[in-house]
Amino acid sequence: MSYASEPYAQFVDDLLMALTGGAIRQHFRFQKELEPYRLTDPDPIIPNTVQVFGIADGVYRRFRLDTDYKFLEGSTIDWSKRDDGTPAADAVWPDEGTTFYANFESLSGGGAAPKLTDRNPGSVTRLLAESFAREFAVVSRQLEEVYKSGFLDTAGGRDLDQVSALVGVTRRNVTFASGTVIFGRSTPSPADIFIPAGTKLSTAEPPPVLFETIQSQTLRRGNLSVEVPVQAVVSGSTGVVSANAIRVIHRPILGIETVTNSQPTSFSGAAENDEAVRSRARRALEGAGLATTGALMAALATVPGLREKDVQIVEDPLAHPGVVKLNVALPAELTTDELARVSKQAIDLIDEARPVGVRILHNISAPRPIGEASPGSGLVPSEGAAPVAVGTVSPGNVFMKVDVNVQIAPTTLSLTPQQRNDLVERGRKAVADFLANAGIGEVLVYNQLIARLMEIEGVLDVALEIFPQAHPEQPHHKNVVADNPAVRPSAGSITVDVGGALVILDVVVTVALKGAGLLGDPSTARASARDQIEDQLRAGLKSASIAVLSVTALQGLLSASDNYSVTDLHYKIEYQEAGVRIHQQDVQLPLTSLEQLWVRRVSLEGQ
Repeated sequence: MSYASEPYAQFVDDLLMALTGGAIRQHFRFQKELEPYRLTDPDPIIPNTVQVFGIADGVYRRFRLDTDYKFLEGSTIDWSKRDDGTPAADAVWPDEGTTFYANFESLSGGGAAPKLTDRNPGSVTRLLAESFAREFAVVSRQLEEVYKSGFLDTAGGRDLDQVSALVGVTRRNVTFASGTVIFGRSTPSPADIFIPAGTKLSTAEPPPVLFETIQSQTLRRGNLSVEVPVQAVVSGSTGVVSANAIRVIHRPILGIETVTNSQPTSFSGAAENDEAVRSRARRALEGAGLATTGALMAALATVPGLREKDVQIVEDPLAHPGVVKLNVALPAELTTDELARVSKQAIDLIDEARPVGVRILHNISAPRPIGEASPGSGLVPSEGAAPVAVGTVSPGNVFMKVDVNVQIAPTTLSLTPQQRNDLVERGRKAVADFLANAGIGEVLVYNQLIARLMEIEGVLDVALEIFPQAHPEQPHHKNVVADNPAVRPSAGSITVDVGGALVILDVVVTVALKGAGLLGDPSTARASARDQIEDQLRAGLKSASIAVLSVTALQGLLSASDNYSVTDLHYKIEYQEAGVRIHQQDVQLPLTSLEQLWVRRVSLEGQ
């Protein structure tokens, strides 16, 4: 049922037509199966007196003859439509399922004429109609407010307090401590990051004090941080905490690295506004109805440090009726005492929210998950294969260690040792955050981690290996998928190396002039030969791939010349970053993608 107040002018028209002998408010339900809509009257109906009105787009509207509808032979109202049955251009139809009304006058069949006929402004008839219409319009508007006060989306003030109280939400006043927190990241945001209202936060030191954001905010692209107002979940002095105490995000937000309150929270501000109450009531509704998997998820999401993606609910009413399997990956960084307390809290919440007569099989029986999960092949299963079977997961098989090896090619070779170390730490943090954000049964997508690493400032290219720690023989450049979907990927060994380490070569060559090189000045010819050799070596080292640096490898970069021939070649090596020079000549050096060869100078034997 829907209700909308009727305008004053409509009441006036209805009363004037009724008082002067017309028919009013023949009603029809707007549903396709109830067509045709035929007016009934013992006398012939005057077509140009027909008025049709009803609710369209939630408000009362008088519909237009020959645009919204047509009045056909047989006193039928026909709504304007296209061939496919949709409304015609510019045509407006009543809302589906609502009631619309029709007023009209008819030709008298010789009966008595109406006693009231004067509809002119100032007449007694119109004055009476307008007086009654005003009262009807006021009552109609009041009824609309009563109707709206019964719904969460439209109620306000005291009415909203009554509606939200049905789900245990009361308006917060000044006894709830409030303040602001700063969501931030170490590098400029690559895109807009939305932070929804209701994001749960808590203090880092036990016992945790819970807060939630009371406004939605967006960390704009290119910015490092955004400030968001927060309010304590519980009233009283417990919510007053010191600066930098709020540091835990219960449900991580992709792209947000840190949260902190730069100022202490305090009792300040005004009572909670309607929109904030409405928002909290909506969230409470998600978990208010017990005996559902949503209620289980909402209950466990209140545990500090536990995210929705750390909870997996599996049910199969056909194969296992009356049984729900619940796998929870509790935070691995908790101490033994903290883990015991959180485990008990989670079990109590499960017991409170579980359906009567339904058995919950969960893995929160051990104080700490031990051992390693079965990581499986590490390959993405083919789409045509049978689905992966979900078995009961023991408490010892919750986490799957994943090793990651990263080689970063920087945008510049002139990195200081501190800049190189900073790049390593940023790469390590990007990998750790990627793995920490993974949930139970989640696939680690190879290209997503590549994208995160490429977003780091100063990174030109990335070489990546990711594989299950228990099965290093599996492919290292594929998505990682556990055979058991009830395990959560976690960080194993993370290795980050920064390439571009400059290896300087000082080359000495011996040349023998020949052909045209013997015709001119020997010194000039030898200098020209040296320049050509230097250019060929530098160009060759940029384009060629050399696995092992050797005299033979360098000679292979030189092309034959008609003016000279290279009879001998030697080199010495210097590591610029480490400041180490190898005095031994012609050392064979295995090369990886982390080294960058550069010819500093080429000199001729005897110079």
